Amino acid sequence: MSEAAALRRFVLDTLVDVGAAVSEADSLVWVQVPEKVRSDLEVPATFAITFDPDRIGNFEAELVAPGSYFLERIVSLAARRGRWDVARFEARAGDWVGESLSECGLGPETGVHFETLEIEETALPLLSFRVTLISDEKREHFHFIAVCPAAGSAWEVDPAMADSGLIAAPDAGVPPDLETAYRLGTEKLRERSRDAVGRFRAASLQLLEEEVRRIFGYFDRTTEEIQAADPNGSQDLLRAIRGERDRRLTETLERFDPKARASLCAIRAIRTPMARVRLRFLSGAPIEGTLDAWSRHLNGLSCEVCHGTEGPWKPQGSGRIRCVRCAPTQVESARPRGRPRSDTPRRRRQDGRGSGRSPRGSRARFRAASGRRRGP
Repeated sequence: MSEAAALRRFVLDTLVDVGAAVSEADSLVWVQVPEKVRSDLEVPATFAITFDPDRIGNFEAELVAPGSYFLERIVSLAARRGRWDVARFEARAGDWVGESLSECGLGPETGVHFETLEIEETALPLLSFRVTLISDEKREHFHFIAVCPAAGSAWEVDPAMADSGLIAAPDAGVPPDLETAYRLGTEKLRERSRDAVGRFRAASLQLLEEEVRRIFGYFDRTTEEIQAADPNGSQDLLRAIRGERDRRLTETLERFDPKARASLCAIRAIRTPMARVRLRFLSGAPIEGTLDAWSRHLNGLSCEVCHGTEGPWKPQGSGRIRCVRCAPTQVESARPRGRPRSDTPRRRRQDGRGSGRSPRGSRARFRAASGRRRGP
């Protein structure tokens, strides 16, 4: 589906979802919205929209295009209302469990053997969050968090694959424990966005410090110049300057105060096959986990270094497992260096004539002597 077709589908579906009547005619779309939606969209009861910039003047149609004001109102309305739907994922024929484990870094070449205990269909809530960072500038990020309430785990899903292979399933039931899923999803969102929020806060506070220093420097120099020019000048002028300085400082604090908020935009229940597997490593006790066919996320493993639960994974020779981000570094994998040579000679051994511990037999020359000119 092209971007233009996806945009058209999103706008029309949103209008129908809020109770509007939509009728298409050529390049114009006529819309009738209920009373409660008019103020949100700032439109009359009946109006026209167009996706073609060349038809803007026809019937005073609202242009729907990236960056247009009407599209921003549609997006804001959709975000406030949220979204709920149910989709289904059909696993490919064949050994999808083995293929998924290979993608997780646990293929047969690593010496890991698996046993599929059972496969059953389950519902995974997919929560879409919008994280907004506001300071002197505004940034927005979208995060898709999948949750398995039965396993008590949550993980982030790549937005590019959020709709991959899904088909609509309106007849499917609503998954239970939505409150538990929401709690797990918000905890995972807080964990994944902690670094980004910290960097944004640090950058905002640095800009705030620079702006406050600049304001103090400017008004302090102005006050000093006025006092130097007229030591017996009016104190009212100086008080007015200080008042203006305080006003500027208050505006600066409000403008650079970093704020972060997250809002739930949509909930999608994805019904997918889930397998319960038993993994056997070269050494150590076997580990049981669950693996779903849609996101191919393996629950039940934990990195021995960072204690993270998201792969890909790297089995260790000790029977433990690490994620690829905490895989053994080059320093850990390097062979230990040999022991440094001791200055104490071994027992029953005499130093050689040219050894470093034999001043008489050594051929080394002092640095001062090396600079001297040799005699004839």
